[in-house]
Amino acid sequence: MQVEAKVDLGSLSRRFRPALMAFFVRRLHNHAEAEDLTQEVLVRLAAHTDTLKADRPDAYVFQAAANLLRDRARKAAVRARYGRGQGAIDAGEVEERDPDRVLLGRVALATVTAALKELPERTRSIFILFRLENMKQREIADMYGLSLRVVERHVVKASLHLRARLGEDR
Repeated sequence: MQVEAKVDLGSLSRRFRPALMAFFVRRLHNHAEAEDLTQEVLVRLAAHTDTLKADRPDAYVFQAAANLLRDRARKAAVRARYGRGQGAIDAGEVEERDPDRVLLGRVALATVTAALKELPERTRSIFILFRLENMKQREIADMYGLSLRVVERHVVKASLHLRARLGEDR
């Protein structure tokens, strides 16, 4: 037999609040969280007054309380896993922006740029298409109307030039 839709929530609160508080405080050891969870159970109870059974409303109330604790534990576990994963990303994969490293990177980039500008236009273009744009040498050869062997020579010429320039500065 079900209770009418208009259950007196005030009387349910008076009846179940002390027992719910004890239930949650015993498990959480935190009075504020126990109060929040008790309130949540009572809100759920208000939303589902039609499902309260007149003969065993306490079984429904404490099942809702147990489900709420399980949900809370599941969410805490997800947050903890995410936090550990985020911490690993933050600590392990992201490097600090060290001013010395930034300066060295800018100097190296300027050296490479200057060395590329010293190359003939076609050699520079072929090298950039191959190394930076990741085009295949066959595609570059077709685009310029050159043989594959000529494209390979341009790439080797540019690579040797860059190696010589970068080797001078070290």
